[in-house]
Amino acid sequence: MNRKSGALSLLAALLIGLSAPALAVPLMDMKAEDLVPMASEFRKELNLNANQQTLWSQVETRSKNLLRERKARREKLEASTQSALGGKDVELRELTGAMDAETSATAAEDKQLREWWLTVNDALDENQRRQVASFIAEVMTRKDEGPGRPGSGERPAGDGGGRHRGGHGGMGVPGAGGPTR
Repeated sequence: MNRKSGALSLLAALLIGLSAPALAVPLMDMKAEDLVPMASEFRKELNLNANQQTLWSQVETRSKNLLRERKARREKLEASTQSALGGKDVELRELTGAMDAETSATAAEDKQLREWWLTVNDALDENQRRQVASFIAEVMTRKDEGPGRPGSGERPAGDGGGRHRGGHGGMGVPGAGGPTR
């Protein structure tokens, strides 16, 4: 796998995001909300040097802050939508503006996350990039929500990797789009 492929894989996995469907996780269904929490544990496997550790920590902290703010924003949007839906003479078309704004904000944030993590990828050596690519491939090929599924905290039986990666479930928001449940 060449350097550009490794960069694209890291980009896609860490920044687009990860959902938990019953089949393998397609690239475009990955969610940052699930992958960023997995980064802390995975980082240990990369044997980062001091400079890489510093960069990784900075990007991870910024990513977690961004995702925390996103979650709070979506919770506020959901509460205001629930309130509006409970009102008399609710007009659903009026509610779509806030949803469209959230979709746009999420797209811009995902792009920012990709840039941050590509900076980390640029600082990795070839072996570390291969490890990242293997991790992403593993996430994409998991077949069910049982052991080894992101968020389960368990590895598939017979997986000789000896690695433990946990993640958090999504926020009930399908894909990277709007705040629906």
